[in-house]
Amino acid sequence: MRVLWVCNFIPPILAQSLSLKAGNKEGWVTGMMSTLLREEEVTLGVTFPVSKETNLSGQRDGIFYYGFHEDNMKADVYDQNLEAELGYICENFSPDVIHVFGTEYPHTLALLKQKEWRKRTLVHLQGLMIPCTEVYEAGLPKEVVERATFRDVLKRDAIWQQKEKFRARGKNETAALKLAMYVAGRTEFDKQYVESVNPDAVYYMLNETLRPTFYGPVWKRENAVKHRIFASQGNYPLKGVHFLLEAMPMILQSYPDATLTIAGDKITAYGTLKEKLKISSYGKYLRELIVKNHLEEAVTFTGNINGKKMLQEYLSSEAFVLTSVLENSPNSLGEAMILGMPIVSTNVGGVPSLAEDEKEVLLCEKENAQAIADKIRILFANPEEADERGRNARSRAMRTHDAMANYKMLHWIYESIMSDL
Repeated sequence: MRVLWVCNFIPPILAQSLSLKAGNKEGWVTGMMSTLLREEEVTLGVTFPVSKETNLSGQRDGIFYYGFHEDNMKADVYDQNLEAELGYICENFSPDVIHVFGTEYPHTLALLKQKEWRKRTLVHLQGLMIPCTEVYEAGLPKEVVERATFRDVLKRDAIWQQKEKFRARGKNETAALKLAMYVAGRTEFDKQYVESVNPDAVYYMLNETLRPTFYGPVWKRENAVKHRIFASQGNYPLKGVHFLLEAMPMILQSYPDATLTIAGDKITAYGTLKEKLKISSYGKYLRELIVKNHLEEAVTFTGNINGKKMLQEYLSSEAFVLTSVLENSPNSLGEAMILGMPIVSTNVGGVPSLAEDEKEVLLCEKENAQAIADKIRILFANPEEADERGRNARSRAMRTHDAMANYKMLHWIYESIMSDL
């Protein structure tokens, strides 16, 4: 079976093999690839965006690889040239099945516009752009949404402009979903969305495999820093970190030693001239909340970190908190669950398909700092109950993210698509 993966980034396994810079995102693709490469019956090809100055193709460690020319920084702009380029790659590799990760990139639409390859293509849902666009401002004050820092002006990337880029990507995503014959998702939320856009598409439920680093370790209270809260990302408004910062003063009233660690870019950094020039409107707003609420000593941004460092951040924290205003199936939630952590999450999107309120996690209303603070205080005040939920969460996540079970399902989906040809 020859399978071509179409990705919006170079998978870390391949990047390391080629001595190229590897990102830390989309860990679930890494997890799935690790399993797939152990199966001799599959020949894997991978194609991914490269700069227009780069020509990249070949074979390494059993993987055929091809670069195509797409600017991920302009993912809202459709490039018709991709149709011919991807068509050539498909002809060269001659796949039995094509597996496209993500619906919001121009290359997905470009591939699906080609009838000869569409009937072999499985579209794998990630985020859903139109639903995200509808809530992108995430309860931010109007003046924060409309203002622009030096960085925002230079990049044309103020919050309202980010929203318009999401909307443009959503149009491409909608067009792609309308053409798709086969779609893989993992929550009731994305299933219903696909049915609303294209009721004729065949929908497959396919759970995700996490990064290999997260299989095995187990969170233990005695190894965690008391009242330390961990959030996995806060780079843009949809992640809702501003609500967590608004909740912190309420948490500190009850637990003065509470701290918050946020993974991802240090978007509030303001110590040097370069940092002042690079700060975004959202980063500036988060900084304003930190200063206003006297949180300088309580809040830390880790900067960009790899999977092993992320694992340590989870394990050394007493609680994992997800405050997004919309998510489909956040891998950070899966990672925290499979470690067996106490968890608080907003009740949004596909989260209820992944975790049960009060049994495995504590769910709370989105865009509500008071609700977030209340749930975290409940978690801190009742460690035995929190630990029990953590054990339940781990038990469920071990099934949801079972690498071999997910591989078998993926293989069955590939065979099902081939049988329709």
